[in-house]
Amino acid sequence: MQSGSKKAYSNLNDIRNFNFSRPSRYFKDARRFFMPFQQGVASSENFFENTIVLFTETDKPNRDPDYASPSGSVYWYTDEGVIRGADHWGNGVDTCDWALKLNNGKTIYGVNSWDVKCIKEYKYGFARWDDFVLKTRTIEIDSKPVDITFNNSKGHDTIVHNGKKYHRVIVESWEPEEA
Repeated sequence: MQSGSKKAYSNLNDIRNFNFSRPSRYFKDARRFFMPFQQGVASSENFFENTIVLFTETDKPNRDPDYASPSGSVYWYTDEGVIRGADHWGNGVDTCDWALKLNNGKTIYGVNSWDVKCIKEYKYGFARWDDFVLKTRTIEIDSKPVDITFNNSKGHDTIVHNGKKYHRVIVESWEPEEA
């Protein structure tokens, strides 16, 4: 155990020790847990699946968004990071945990759309590419364990391993891309 009251995590299976009932605690524990496994940096191609980040409230950009999701979120990409506009923030934004630190000092860690505390209007937040933390997990490719990191994550359901693209065909089952 590390000094103080912080838990020491030694491998990916330790995720079972997270406090899922307190969103702010889960968010902080998960970031600390996954940080040692990080390799590489997020990009516009891979930030949107299985990541954790704290966005900081900002103004809406004065241009059309680079991407609009089916859920109504909008995204603007910059060299430094991404601006997201949405009315849903916190744990469980699809597969991501994206908290939003508001200008008033409060942080939205986990609010469902049915919750009375849910924000009703769009809020805009900025996060730097190197602030994203991938919720690393181990998968099996060619009967060998492979940790999914930003270095091999290329977007929804696609990774690159040993120079070859693999696509997920069912949950946690991966096949090589046809040439």
